[in-house]
Formats: sequence, structure tokens, C-alpha cells
Amino acid sequence: MFLAVGIVLLVVLIIVTRPQPEARQTELPPVRVEVAPVELRDLRPSVRVGGYLQPLRRARLQFQVEGRLQQRLVEPGAQVVQGDVLLRLEQGDYRDLLHEAKAQLEIERAAVARDRQLLQLAERNRALQQAEVARQERLGTESLSSKAALDAARQRLLQLEAEEAQLRYSVDSAAARLDRLEAAARRAERNVDRATLRAPFPGTVNRIMVEVGDDVAANEVVLELLDLSRLELYAEIDRAVVTRLERCQSIEVLVDERVYRAEIVALQPHPDPDTYTYALRARFDNPGIVSGAAAEARLLLPELEQVTVVPVSALVRDDGELYLFVAEDGVLQRRQVRPGPRQGDRQVIVAGVEAGEQVVSSGGASLSDGLRVQY
Repeated sequence: MFLAVGIVLLVVLIIVTRPQPEARQTELPPVRVEVAPVELRDLRPSVRVGGYLQPLRRARLQFQVEGRLQQRLVEPGAQVVQGDVLLRLEQGDYRDLLHEAKAQLEIERAAVARDRQLLQLAERNRALQQAEVARQERLGTESLSSKAALDAARQRLLQLEAEEAQLRYSVDSAAARLDRLEAAARRAERNVDRATLRAPFPGTVNRIMVEVGDDVAANEVVLELLDLSRLELYAEIDRAVVTRLERCQSIEVLVDERVYRAEIVALQPHPDPDTYTYALRARFDNPGIVSGAAAEARLLLPELEQVTVVPVSALVRDDGELYLFVAEDGVLQRRQVRPGPRQGDRQVIVAGVEAGEQVVSSGGASLSDGLRVQY
């Protein structure tokens, strides 16, 4: 029994004291990555911005006079040409005012003609009376009767001179009075015409806000007219884009996956104080699109010559910065880069890499600096 126990202890001792195998450090195999060369290219960058379509012209029409609506000659959707009658107020009172103004003008013209004739007569009477005063003065004033006759003659002369002055004033101011009455007559005539609302341009009636029999106030909007022959794209862009555009530049407008050529007609030079964006308007012929539809503009920016570009998928963003992994002799180098404009799947790099270098084209987020790779 003691022999068996000794054998077991000997075996345990041999197992415990046997030498351990030496640990070996194994090197991980290189990670396979896809790389792409940094290239020099000529690019024509573009930017897409969203917007909406609006009519070339929009008029919110109103009567310049008040009255009751007598006729509604169009309905929403109607196509009209310039000068077509759209709405009409009752014109009776305005026609009466016109007749009254013309009558007052004719009365004044007759009064002016009368005063001119009376002035001629007054001038003759005054001249005769002056002669009479001169005759009385020659006769002398020795007798009481002669003196009384001279005083009477002089008094009569003063009276005639006053009448002549009054007539002369009436004749001299006749032109002004006639101008005032003629202006009143023209105004009354315009008011008759203002009781009729006409189309200021060819277009489509969009809305009518009044019905026959409604009392309409002066300058109350009663009808909206749209010129849909051309459309304007309205969009808001940021400063980086607006500084690279100019009026009359051609752009592309995308509506329902169809492309239309448009021309920039307005660029806001100062940003909106609330959004800090700049308004852009581009105009094109309407092929039958509904106004108010959403649209997208493709803005072609100035061409870039021989710029450094990499695949967009090669960029890695970390803590607000952009990086690339450059593969050199099978080892990765992490490089911080400064981006320029983007064009499709290509990103312009302003600084950080040079043409000809190989960069990891995708999956960079899982890589690290100094990692061995194969490609």
C-alpha cells in the first residue's frame, strides 16, 4: 500500500515540475483593403437646392372706387387677354356725377364768354366816363352846379373802374377755373371707367373674392390674376453658393424627374435676417406645369481645373474633422484633410494628400493609424 502511494506522489511530482512550453508571439495577418489613387481632374461642380414654382406675374386686382357689384363676367380658371372686362360695379351714380361735372364746365365756359364781352363794354364805359370827367374839369368848379356835376362824374368813373376791375379779374382767372372744372370732369369720367375692372395682362383668373350684389370698398382686393406663360423657380441658397452665381446664368430646373433650362433673373445681394439665406429666382417657359409645385434647381458652379479629388467614400469624419487613410508600403497613415466642393461621388481635397497617393476607398471608420494592410 505504501508502495502505491509513493508511486502516485512521484507521478504528481513529475507532472508539476515538468518544464512549460515557451510562449510564442504570433503576428496578425495584414488586413485586406480596397484603395484608389488620388487624382487630378477638371471638375464642373454643381449644387442641388429645393424650391417651388410661382407664376411670372401675380396681380391682386381692386377697384379704385366703391360701389355695388353688378356683373361678374369671369370665373376662376378663365383665360383672359389684356383689356378683358372681369367685374363691373353699378355705374349710375358715377355717370350722373360725370354729367354734372360736364354741365358745370359748360356753364362756366358760357360765363367766361359773357364776362369777356362785359369787360369790353366796361372798358368803353370807363373811357367815356373819363372823357366826361375831363370835360367837367375844363368847365371849372365856380358854380355849385358845376362842382356837383364834376363830383358825380368822378364818382361814376370810380364805379365803372371797380366794375371793370372785377370783370378783368373774372376774365384773367377764367383759365384756372376752367382747368379746375375740366379736371373734375376728367376725374368723373375716370371714375365711370374705374367702376369696370379689366385685365392688366393676359393671364388666368385664380380667385374671385366677391359676388354680385356685394358692396365693394375702394382698394379692396376682389380678384387674383396670374400670368402662367412663364414660371419662376424660387429657392433659398447659402452664401458659399450665391457668391459663385450671377444673373442671366443658365441653370437646370427639375420637376417630376423632367429637366428644364432656366435663366437666373434675380439674386438677393443681402441675406434674409431670419434664415441667413439668399433668395434666387430663375425663369423659364411654362410647358404646362402647375404653379406652386415643388421643384429642384441644379446650379452649375464655375469649372475647377486640375484639382485633387478622392472618392467620397474614402472620407472618415471624427470629432468634426475629416481624415483619409493613405496606404504606403503596406502601412496605413491617417491624414487630416481640408475638403473643397463635392461633385457626385468625388470629393475635392484642398490640402492633406497629393496626386498619385493611394487612399483606402471605403471602410476607413474601422481602421487605425499604422495598421498593416494588403491591397
